[in-house]
Amino acid sequence: MALLAPFRSEKTDLDAVRQYAVSVIAQSDGEDLQMKAVTLALLGGIMWRAAPGSTELMQDPAGAKAILSTTLGGRHLTFSYDQNTESIEMREGTTDGPVLHRFCNRTLVTDFDQTFSALWR
Repeated sequence: MALLAPFRSEKTDLDAVRQYAVSVIAQSDGEDLQMKAVTLALLGGIMWRAAPGSTELMQDPAGAKAILSTTLGGRHLTFSYDQNTESIEMREGTTDGPVLHRFCNRTLVTDFDQTFSALWR
């Protein structure tokens, strides 16, 4: 029996999430340390609930910020960090879509659970 060589994808959901985490944490550097924990908790929820193969990293038209695009519970969502509100905005469809939720250093663990549970129904 021949051993299979490990397959490494050029781009995976995890790669996109990792790059997004680096971008948001760099943008929020110097702000409340808790924002890093919020970012990691949010991205954990995305990895847990996102449709496999649906997550990708994009840049806004000006190239100033990273945007994470994914499908959760059959809904296309985008996540982007807003330096003005010091929060990650979850929007329906595109970055111009309605804000469904803002995740910031005041976000409680139960808020994550409720948000992701509601998307999964």
